[in-house]
Amino acid sequence: MADVQHNTMTGADLHEPKGAGAASASTVYVANGSGTGTWQKISTSEIDATFNNANLLAMTLDFDDLATAHSRFVVAPIAGTITKIYSVLDQAIATTDTILTAKIAGTNVTSGAITIAFSGSAAGTVDVATPSGANTVTAGQAIEIAGDGGTNTSDAHANITILMDVS
Repeated sequence: MADVQHNTMTGADLHEPKGAGAASASTVYVANGSGTGTWQKISTSEIDATFNNANLLAMTLDFDDLATAHSRFVVAPIAGTITKIYSVLDQAIATTDTILTAKIAGTNVTSGAITIAFSGSAAGTVDVATPSGANTVTAGQAIEIAGDGGTNTSDAHANITILMDVS
């Protein structure tokens, strides 16, 4: 009988990994680095520790014309909780501060307003809000960023990043 190499096996000649017949349901084979291993359940905490930010989703939108009071919207593609809202300026703004307020279904997100100060502002200036309540969205729900039109700098833009911990 001729030796059969594993790399040439197909179809019915293929077999399950070593120990699969005795492994418990919902387990994976974990190598120990010494040429062997065991079948184990992997806990959520182990996955979270291995994959940084595995449950975070970032959504972005361009907030054009900070000098005009208006709103921009982005859809949350999955359910979750807004944990941070960032803005970054494309240019300096003048005269007065501009306030951007996050809203879900018309309700202000608690601690979800960003004040963009005109004093010291420049392209690349980052501001952040850390929401503390009224910050949970369902899949398909719109998130609103409402600007007060505070600055008189025409054509000033801010890029907004909304960080969400997915449910």
